[in-house]
Amino acid sequence: MTPFPAPTLERLPNGLRLVVAPGARAGVAAVAVHVGVGFRAEPPGASGLAHLFEHLMFAGSAHVPAGGHFAAVEAGGGRVGAHTRHDHTEFFDLVAAPALGETVALEADRLAGPRLDQHALSTQVDVIAAEIAQQVDAVPFGGFPWRQLPAVLWRSPTSTHDGYGDLAALRAVTLEDCERFFERWYDPRNVVVTLEGELEPREVDRAREALAAVPARTGPAPTPVPVAEPPLVEDRHLTTVAANAPAPAWAAGFRMPDPVGEPQLHAACTALATLLPLHAPALRLTGRSGWYGVPADARTPDVLVLSTHPRPGVAPEPLAAALRESLAALAEDVRRSTPSAVLRTAAARLRHQAYQRGERTAHRARRLGATELLFGDYRLDERLDPADALGALPAALAHVLDQPMASVLVTPAGGDA
Repeated sequence: MTPFPAPTLERLPNGLRLVVAPGARAGVAAVAVHVGVGFRAEPPGASGLAHLFEHLMFAGSAHVPAGGHFAAVEAGGGRVGAHTRHDHTEFFDLVAAPALGETVALEADRLAGPRLDQHALSTQVDVIAAEIAQQVDAVPFGGFPWRQLPAVLWRSPTSTHDGYGDLAALRAVTLEDCERFFERWYDPRNVVVTLEGELEPREVDRAREALAAVPARTGPAPTPVPVAEPPLVEDRHLTTVAANAPAPAWAAGFRMPDPVGEPQLHAACTALATLLPLHAPALRLTGRSGWYGVPADARTPDVLVLSTHPRPGVAPEPLAAALRESLAALAEDVRRSTPSAVLRTAAARLRHQAYQRGERTAHRARRLGATELLFGDYRLDERLDPADALGALPAALAHVLDQPMASVLVTPAGGDA
């Protein structure tokens, strides 16, 4: 039984979808805005444009000055965040419940049209350059493995280019490029707004009114870019050098099942990301369902990533063999009448992990909005509970073991590859 009232979905006259999800009465409310554009929708030669536009959405709008969104929310004790992912861009606010309506009005104002000028464009490109330098390049293993592994796992530039952004390409972006990008993708028909938490009816009405005032667009609605990828026919391994790698790091990627068509299998593969590292401690594995550790956070194909830090001089092939042996050992354990402690405690571990994830800022609002936008099902996560899918572990292990592996081995500059 869900601890909260069931969320509801409505479509406003301008095509924008609104999810209303009453939650714990703690005096706070969350606003999540999901726009159906991410790294994989960027046009050729414009790597990083989706990420750049996420930044530009904070550069002001018709009734809000540059930086005004942060100032207004934080003045009331709230918090603001945003991310650009493979197939969507999300903005979210956590605010005091009485501030919900005015916060949504801020979001609606920039959905109607951000304030685009050359100063803002140049400034935000510089901000992104600093972000890459300070939060990726200067951080040990920063960007690993999502900057290297996609080019081994996938074939299409749509899925393999670096969504953080090519700085030379970003410095060539014009205001006209940004205006076209906004007109194509920031259409209210391509937007989901979620309200979650302690929702006062008057504030929900104010929010709905503000969102309904976002101008409707004419012409065809935006459609997602094709992201289909052919399956690998054999293992692919890449060894490369990274200046920010103080020691070797290795990651293997496997194609995840479709979460809509095979929810139990997808959830069981998500469980593997937690259970295999515990079952094979000698490999010192870290597992992720999805590039950023969030299941069903991208359209199919998505990825299961298993990574480790091997000793210097080890090649990818023996690492791949050791990983497959560990997967096979887990499959054998699943078949036993008396399984190991890892499997006996699996449900509790997975539920504890889900509880911890749910404590993140605006987590429920962000997941409801993301799954509605990506899969047309704002309640999809209810069918993707890894703890409820443990019966599908044999099928999940077969799904992983039966497919070729892509891997990347990153070595230190000047080190032994």
